[in-house]
Amino acid sequence: MHYTLRCLGCNTSLAEPDDQHLLTCPNDESHPAEEHTWRKSHPPALLRADYSSGSFTPHNDVVGLFRYQDWLPIRAASADRVADANVGTVAYQARKLGASVGLERLVVLFNGFWPARGARLAACSFKELEARVVVARCAAAGAALVVASAGNTGRAFHQVCSEYDIPAVIVVPERALPYMWGVGHNSAAVKLVAVTGNADYYDAIQAAELIAQLPGHRAEGGARNVARRDGMGASFLAGMELSGELPAHYFQAVGSGTGAIAAWEMAVRLVRDGRFGPHVPHLQLAQNDPFTIMTDAWQARTRELPRLSSADAKRQIDTIKAHVLSNRHPPYAVTGGLFDALSASGGSMYAVTNREAEEATRLFRRVEGCDLDPAAAVALASLQQAIAAGAIQRGELVFLNVTGGGYKQLRQRLQVEPLTVDVNLDVDQLRTGEAAVTIEDTLSGGRTPSRMETA
Repeated sequence: MHYTLRCLGCNTSLAEPDDQHLLTCPNDESHPAEEHTWRKSHPPALLRADYSSGSFTPHNDVVGLFRYQDWLPIRAASADRVADANVGTVAYQARKLGASVGLERLVVLFNGFWPARGARLAACSFKELEARVVVARCAAAGAALVVASAGNTGRAFHQVCSEYDIPAVIVVPERALPYMWGVGHNSAAVKLVAVTGNADYYDAIQAAELIAQLPGHRAEGGARNVARRDGMGASFLAGMELSGELPAHYFQAVGSGTGAIAAWEMAVRLVRDGRFGPHVPHLQLAQNDPFTIMTDAWQARTRELPRLSSADAKRQIDTIKAHVLSNRHPPYAVTGGLFDALSASGGSMYAVTNREAEEATRLFRRVEGCDLDPAAAVALASLQQAIAAGAIQRGELVFLNVTGGGYKQLRQRLQVEPLTVDVNLDVDQLRTGEAAVTIEDTLSGGRTPSRMETA
């Protein structure tokens, strides 16, 4: 093993068993009660991977994501099975876009399908990076991965797990079904569960927690999974390989904030390397107005997220275009989470309206020639806000994470098929004992036609 795990709550170092992927420290109060040690002593905290190599050294004999394998928590037994895909983030100096917004040194980290740029992520999202690294960490352990998603993550895991016939259960709210499609092989080992009714991402998370308790299943872990974070952090490393120096600012839209935490953690490693600059970049993060719970909390400099009723939160979520930015319970306050990342980086957060995001989409399409995922448009719009406010100097190095795009080109070039739902679970069943019974009885049964449309 070329890494160990360190708890950011108590600094305990943990060696990971071959047949597990650890998600929490035994001393974390969120750890399963029956497994608590006598030292239970701290509030919830993330684990972080500590790598044996302290220097950033891409493998030049490898193309794509796994050229950064020294800083990815992958196992040899699993990685050999899934590391053959030469896909990853494409970083480029965006001179035309930079000139359009008033910057001289803008680097775009493009995650999507854009063959002219060499970008070939079939899921059209940087969530495919995390999916590949998660699978390369734990595919050998045998149990089916259970993944909750608002759309992009679920599509990415379905794509990657289908490619290698890795058992998985993907859980999404019904509203995400138009975004659940695949390219190529659709494996019977991968099941799709839709939470129907007025469900959102948090409802999908609750359903996934129930499924993960079934025999032969286990939780993927979300933000607690170091492979998910470092997989997305590889996007930042692609920018570093291009620029050779740490940026002054890093822009991204956030729903849970996991990708931004990942960029911060990679930046911390790069500062320790000593060759790329002494400071981590300012995290410049955005949410889609009016669902801006983390933006509101950060602007008040508090760990406490605003208290919204479920009904109010869902009303706000219904109005936003970037539906993937809709986590009602993000890893914001947890030790090592987004509040700490923003604090350590001197970061900022922005609220971007649908109209501003749509204008940013048109700008990117006109100047760069590619369509954007709505979340990526939110990030570009926040960059424009920051420039207008004078928060960014013209000559500063800026990374803009385009977390998704190229849907139109993908559909023009490849055969894209909507995915079929295996289990429809009504959101009201989550409040009763019926949910677990429904899931256990039907997961292994026949496939159920969905009501999805193609996006």
